[in-house]
Amino acid sequence: MQSPNWVIDFHFRHESRASMYRVQNTVVNTLSDYQRVLIVDLADFGRALILDGSLQSSALDEHIYHQALVHPAMIACPAPNKVFVAGGGEGATLREILRHNTVEQVTMVDIDPVLVELARQYLGEWHQGAFDDPRVKLLHQDARAYLENCPDKFDCIISDVVEPTGESPAALLFTQEFFQIVQSRLNPGGTLALQAEAADVSDYEAHVSIVKTLQTCFNSVRSYQVEVACFSATWGFAVASDSPLEQRLNPQTIPQVLSKRNCANLRFYDAESHLHMFSLPKYLRDALQNPNVGMIIRDEHLLVVD
Repeated sequence: MQSPNWVIDFHFRHESRASMYRVQNTVVNTLSDYQRVLIVDLADFGRALILDGSLQSSALDEHIYHQALVHPAMIACPAPNKVFVAGGGEGATLREILRHNTVEQVTMVDIDPVLVELARQYLGEWHQGAFDDPRVKLLHQDARAYLENCPDKFDCIISDVVEPTGESPAALLFTQEFFQIVQSRLNPGGTLALQAEAADVSDYEAHVSIVKTLQTCFNSVRSYQVEVACFSATWGFAVASDSPLEQRLNPQTIPQVLSKRNCANLRFYDAESHLHMFSLPKYLRDALQNPNVGMIIRDEHLLVVD
């Protein structure tokens, strides 16, 4: 019997662990100017996107990751009309933002046009036509440079970029200097949300570093986390604002806000899931309070996870 094909995803620092995924069908295997793009159909997880050997999302649970990333920051915004997305190549981040009926314009800047075009063709379950929504302006350039030179301000900024490896331009989207740019581009009361690396009991230093760096730039920062099955890990996120977030992230008000914005009945995110995401385990709370864990990430002192 012929052995099946497998994808091995080395993850966590120093490649100390790996996950194996059985490949039933290879849809795309190509090299863009920025990364190796692999789209495959996996046993158990369905269609999946793999960039530079790292599993980014799967059909089984991408809704968990993307709804966790987007909705807390959108809920914390009183009226998110103008939204900016850094990265987000699959289109699922757009999909979740556009559920909110307050949204009038979304500017999405993803550096890789090849990835976005492949997502249009092969990841329809992710974007569900979001790229073609008339409220969306899609650009292919460096997101940091765009924000630095853009005169516009936004109510919500979502950063959905790949992990900060040593050679990736994404590494410059986790620094204090970048967060200062973001802060200057937000309207009063505006929010930033970003994927903030693993918050797993065996690997949380990168997450802690991101949160502590955000705290040097914003008055209010909240860490949260969710289990993402295809990552084989608890994944961390962060939301930040110059206005207090605690009351705006009150689980008791979430059903009313979602209903008012016509984005109720989500597959994952609701008040109970929100409460679970923001109830951090003690090891993570302790690490966030420990001055010896993590670092302030700067342009000259980048966070590198490979």
